[in-house]
Amino acid sequence: MFQTGYRSGAGHCSGTFANPSANVRPRFRYWLPDASVNLSRVALDIADAKMVGAGGVEVLGYYLYDSAPGNIVPTDWTTYGWGTPAWKTLFDTLIKAHKDNGLIMDFAMGPNQGQGVPAHEDDDGLMWDIRLFNRTIPVGGSFNGVLPGWGTGQLQAAVTGLVTSSIETSDPGPGLPTEPSTSREQNTLSAASLQDVTDQVGSDGSLSITFPSDSTGLHYTIFAMYLIQMHYRNEADPTTLVGPETVPQDFIHNGSWTVDHFSTRGAKVMTDFWEKYLLIDGTKEALMEVANYGWEDSCEINPDVYWTRYLPEAFKERRGYSINKFLPTLFHQNDLNSAATTWWITDEEDSGNSHIADYRTTLTEMYGDYLQALTEWANSYLNIQFSAQVSYNMAMDMQTNIAKVNGPECESLGFGHVIDAYRQYAGPANIAGKRIISSECGANFGDVYQQTLPDLLWDVRRSIAGGVNNFIFHGYPYSGNYGLTTWPQFTTFYYLFSEMHGRHQPAWDFYSDSIDYAARLQYIFQSGIPKRDLAFYQKFTAYQSVPRNYQPTDLEAAGYTYEYLNPENLEEPKAVIQHGILAPERQAFKALIIRANDSMTVSGVERISEIAHTGFPVIFSGGIPSYLASYNASGSAYINATLKSLTSLSNVHVVHYEGLAATISSLRIQPATIIQASNTWYTYWRTDGSTDYVFVYNDAFGSPLGNGTSQGTVEFQSTGTPYLFDAWTGAQTPILNYTQSNNSTTIYFELAGNQAVIVAFKNSECAAEHVVSASPGVISFTTRGSAVVANVGNTASTCVTSDGRSHSLAASSATPITLSNWTLVVEHWDPPSDLTDIETVAVKSNTTHSLPTLTSWQDIAGLQNVSGRGYYSTSFNLNPDPQGGAIIDFGAVVHTIRVSINGHVLPPLDTTWARADITPYLVKGENKVEAVVATTLINRLIPIWTSLRTSGVGPLLGPPTSQDYGLLFDVVITPYKSTVVC
Repeated sequence: MFQTGYRSGAGHCSGTFANPSANVRPRFRYWLPDASVNLSRVALDIADAKMVGAGGVEVLGYYLYDSAPGNIVPTDWTTYGWGTPAWKTLFDTLIKAHKDNGLIMDFAMGPNQGQGVPAHEDDDGLMWDIRLFNRTIPVGGSFNGVLPGWGTGQLQAAVTGLVTSSIETSDPGPGLPTEPSTSREQNTLSAASLQDVTDQVGSDGSLSITFPSDSTGLHYTIFAMYLIQMHYRNEADPTTLVGPETVPQDFIHNGSWTVDHFSTRGAKVMTDFWEKYLLIDGTKEALMEVANYGWEDSCEINPDVYWTRYLPEAFKERRGYSINKFLPTLFHQNDLNSAATTWWITDEEDSGNSHIADYRTTLTEMYGDYLQALTEWANSYLNIQFSAQVSYNMAMDMQTNIAKVNGPECESLGFGHVIDAYRQYAGPANIAGKRIISSECGANFGDVYQQTLPDLLWDVRRSIAGGVNNFIFHGYPYSGNYGLTTWPQFTTFYYLFSEMHGRHQPAWDFYSDSIDYAARLQYIFQSGIPKRDLAFYQKFTAYQSVPRNYQPTDLEAAGYTYEYLNPENLEEPKAVIQHGILAPERQAFKALIIRANDSMTVSGVERISEIAHTGFPVIFSGGIPSYLASYNASGSAYINATLKSLTSLSNVHVVHYEGLAATISSLRIQPATIIQASNTWYTYWRTDGSTDYVFVYNDAFGSPLGNGTSQGTVEFQSTGTPYLFDAWTGAQTPILNYTQSNNSTTIYFELAGNQAVIVAFKNSECAAEHVVSASPGVISFTTRGSAVVANVGNTASTCVTSDGRSHSLAASSATPITLSNWTLVVEHWDPPSDLTDIETVAVKSNTTHSLPTLTSWQDIAGLQNVSGRGYYSTSFNLNPDPQGGAIIDFGAVVHTIRVSINGHVLPPLDTTWARADITPYLVKGENKVEAVVATTLINRLIPIWTSLRTSGVGPLLGPPTSQDYGLLFDVVITPYKSTVVC
């Protein structure tokens, strides 16, 4: 089975599908500005998180993360900094609040992204960097002096080389796969001319050297590289901020420093601080009762080159040669921004990329040691789990180290909401048996105070389709008063990134419908084992952003699902071939696809050869790759010869890049879900042995609200009895209209834009009598006791049941009713007169509006700059058929909705298509409909946009455009007549 990982002290109880436990509920990223916050308000924030259905929060000391110019620290961080006694008191409060509310808690290992802690500034475990200096010397010239940059730090290496060309260009660079290009001066060095002259440098930095006069080139260059400690504060640097800061008396009160992420020494700096200064006086024991993950966010540091002082020795030992003379080639595309204006490449066939690849491989291995040390500490010292956004922003292969943590985490922002990108992350996690693949979900640029919950759930659904199954919603700021900050609340990132969930949002009291929906998705897709059809080989996935790797959409259109694996992933113990299946106890892949432009490794090709020789289908798409991602001439010859030899095997196929789905189908490899639909549908399959769970999602990305409805069928390779698991209500109902063969089940669906369903096949149940086909006039099939009932609108219809009988179905005598003449009472949420009064949620007042037909608030006089809640009401007359009922349909919902019929509150409605059977609540004659909707806050903030402040800084973007609010589509009542068919 999949790894459950280490458990919190509260244990890992999943609850039920109808009511998932805190362990499998989404959590909020909880931003605390610093340790000066009101502890009572912090406890109330945690209670509020429970109220809306969250499983807890991920605690993050914000400390002016990504600080903007002009910030003012309104409190003294020498007193209220991360790791101080004040922070420990706050941390203890958070622990108690989680325990009191029956929640679980994640916590960052340090402030900001959790990448460092207070430490002595000369600690060997802090972050390292190298600085590059150079001097130009003419061909045949001499240098006799002190190295450029001498005194910057410890000399890492001195190197000389002949520059053979220099150009100004912005063309795509000779970088490794997926690397961006930049406008740059690109200098080419003769690889044969490169000399490591470090041992010729005197103790005073002096070097005497004469260069050949017969060289063909532009000039020689002397490079001097120095090892320094970067001293990058993990908090916004108080020395750059104007505020009441005082001189710290010890290192604990002097802020946090980023640690070396490429050594176990860096990890030990972190864990030693926790053990000595935070996990004392009962905190450790209390934390173990509620903690889930110790956690590190994306590594948003920007050295010249990601480095550790231990790298040269490790590189020599692991790669077999010295990195020194190739150091100049590392100073582009190996930092956070990948925006170096000067590139040094070599005249080798691959421009020296093999050396960069070897550097990245070594860095990847050393980062894995760091992650493993933190994971082992969390597991052994606290009996909890460790999570990290593995490799985020760092120039290395993220897939190699995903398995090193208990809970690997990606994010919707860096992954661009791209399903293919999520699959690149999920493949390594799944092959390693990770139960949880987490996401920092919902971070969008420019959406602050305007992100709707349907938009957030769009992120969730695309993530599930890509294999992600745990969500940390971005984010939830501290909701109390804070210095130099205005209503509505402390707003992170200076109003740049969404969202600021919390009590100041008019929809907050209604969040639970959407949070419960996400929790039920997590409940299902954290259970069992995921299954995919195809594995793509892939090497070198580094990110800030992760692009779509397989560009065509033919696989998805045909229903094939796939993930990506790199050479190290193929070495996992469960990546074996049994009965013609790769990793049968994991994803159960049916074929391995290798593309002509893939980067290869010797060990990867050895594994591919082993796989191919078992008879497993191997497909070379677009040709046979030839690039070895390492400086290894014999290895390059080996991979070329080996891959070419594999083509003689009958199970190895070299095919065109285009038409891959058709090629795979011709090999009689069928997808687990064969899709025939009018739009792109995605599926995701998990099985726990007794039940198969399949997520079916109609992606209507880019379609306007209410558009994108699609019809089609899915043929599932399962013959269990099908059920619909409704994640909005928690109900499990049998699917009554399907056809079944000896091997598969085919079901028709009509899905709204961005709507998803969960189909469960219970393999132990024998199929009961059911419907196998029906004409379009049938609204639905339901059960009445043990009978199957057809519900028909005002068009006579037919159906055929599984016993072969045809049935004529009478129509309802009533026609659909479009509701009109609505009364709308709007509860306005306005700011307090004192904008620094954050404790006030809103100043509320009501206005009443008569609406003959429904329209956006933007079209209603007086509501253009209003946010709040709308209370809609109207009525309709109906004499329901004694053998029938009615459906109410609101269409797509902007944000949130709660509906009552004759005073009876309906179960939560799917906001992509808000419809429900209202038969139990109908009366003869007049029936009253009431709907409550809530809005985002943006329309009310637009008029006061320039007055808003967080820590003394206003929004970094201008005011956004206003949003449409309210019920936007006609609400229709569709009566139906019911007929028993079997």
